Amino acid sequence: MEHHLEILFVSRLGLIILAERFMRVFFDKRRTSFPVIALSYLAFPLGLNGVTTLQLFLGELPVILALILDAAPSVALLYVIALNYEGSWKKRLVAAFSIIAIGGAINAVFFVAFGVYTTALSIPAPRQSDIHLLFEMVASFLLSLTVALLLQNFKKLRRNTAVLPAVWVSVVAIPLSSIAVVLLVAFADGISAPVQIFIICVMFGISVFVFYLLDRISASHAARLEDAMHKQEKEYYLTQCLMMQESVKQVRSIRHDMKSHLAAIQGLSAACKAQPVTEYLGSLLGSMEETELYSSTGNTAFDSIINYKLKNARLDSIKTEVRLSIPPKMNVELSDITVILGNLLDNALDAVAKVEDRQIVLDIAYSQETLYIMVKNTFDGVVVHARDKSEKGFAAGIIATRKDGREHGYGLGNIRRCIDKYGGHMDISHDDRWFSVTLMLLCG
Repeated sequence: MEHHLEILFVSRLGLIILAERFMRVFFDKRRTSFPVIALSYLAFPLGLNGVTTLQLFLGELPVILALILDAAPSVALLYVIALNYEGSWKKRLVAAFSIIAIGGAINAVFFVAFGVYTTALSIPAPRQSDIHLLFEMVASFLLSLTVALLLQNFKKLRRNTAVLPAVWVSVVAIPLSSIAVVLLVAFADGISAPVQIFIICVMFGISVFVFYLLDRISASHAARLEDAMHKQEKEYYLTQCLMMQESVKQVRSIRHDMKSHLAAIQGLSAACKAQPVTEYLGSLLGSMEETELYSSTGNTAFDSIINYKLKNARLDSIKTEVRLSIPPKMNVELSDITVILGNLLDNALDAVAKVEDRQIVLDIAYSQETLYIMVKNTFDGVVVHARDKSEKGFAAGIIATRKDGREHGYGLGNIRRCIDKYGGHMDISHDDRWFSVTLMLLCG
């Protein structure tokens, strides 16, 4: 082959990129330094080359033995790479086997589709075998990279992280268009072999660079969403502190003037002016009423969100019943608490605003590393069921929302994704008067 250096470079770089991208699907946090993880990725294609050399040396082998000799070293090398990430040995082994299986399936689908395409159109093989090989490498790489990025996006959705619509479109459109261009160039008659090699390598580089930009854009979008979440959390905490400070201030103010109030009551009683005494006591008791704290468990996250959401319940004539039995700290991320409790209470407040009988019951308990949450409220009896499994992420027939309008129903969907993260369960029930959401999270 005249262009073996270009093919070797594309092949090794493609393997490194794919290994890194698929590892992101299975693992979140790195446990080794950057130089160590970089060396492990660089050693991956070198190890595969060594296996290929050994196969050539051994000559033709039985099919089963050849498959084992081909797959086992790849799994071992990927397992070594997985050691750089936090996770159990089982998870690392599953990741290594899964990457090999996904890669093999993609290559099989590609070569079958490519063979059918060339046969159907009676397209002759390219003039240079190295061009043919380079095309297959680049096309297979682009398809594999697409699958890896799609899996990453689905992982983000499962963890309640928004993915921009442009990213979904780009992940599919860019590789398909690149494969089409590479295919036309590889089979073009009026282009010399060096030019074909150059164009294919350029398309490979452009695709890698564009995917890198998409990754940066997605990371920037996620960072902005996280900042917005942190701002909302700070607002919860600030409201909690202000409510507590206002309560303390009222107690101190009443305590400061208590002697004067009692002296005035004594004077009025001595004069036997019963009516003024009653009125004066009424105003005094009214001033002693503190700002109501619905939650004071010591768990700042739960206290802040519950008190913030229910702070206007009395003014809105909402009867509340709050029962809480939770420790100050639990193994639940603050962002997930915000999504779950925030959406449940928002939905309950929206629902009771439509009826005269306004009641909300909140029951939260923690036992044996399991968190139970129940929100029950009166409502107008109107619920909306998903028509098919693609609608708002719900299976057909499942309650999607109690609200009207196209933009509603995503709150319960976000809650479901948070629950799935903890291997939990959510149950929704209702009758003509009450709507109830009960959920369980495994916090161990």
